[in-house]
Amino acid sequence: MISTPAKIICRTIGTAGMGMSLANAFQTGKYFSKTMEEDIQAEHLENVYYSSRTLSDVNYNANMLREKGFELRSKNPLYAIYGKIKGGIGGFLYGLGCTLPGIACSALALLCKNWVAKAGAIGVAAGVLLTFVKEGFGLGKTNPMK
Repeated sequence: MISTPAKIICRTIGTAGMGMSLANAFQTGKYFSKTMEEDIQAEHLENVYYSSRTLSDVNYNANMLREKGFELRSKNPLYAIYGKIKGGIGGFLYGLGCTLPGIACSALALLCKNWVAKAGAIGVAAGVLLTFVKEGFGLGKTNPMK
């Protein structure tokens, strides 16, 4: 039987691990959302620009209509919205996938009992410690300059 202080510690570590994983997924989603929006908007504007720079014949009215069409098509916000949504969902899922072992250990610490909850809490703590040692001190990383 697991004691009450151990339960509290396991649940606290599990909650912290789950929160860190979800925060990572949220921040990754925000970053991917911004970059995907910019990429899709740039591709759309490139296509609109090149299609608006050619005329099938020399005609003043056609030129005027081409300019108005370019203004309307280049200010279309749907491409930016589509890019934000696509990038946000993809980034969130990518962030969750990167922290899948942490999510699994956090779920064990939160939902299970006895030694399984302790193993989950130890897994979360070990994952955080390994990440800190690797990213903070550079141990186990290869130098990109070599």
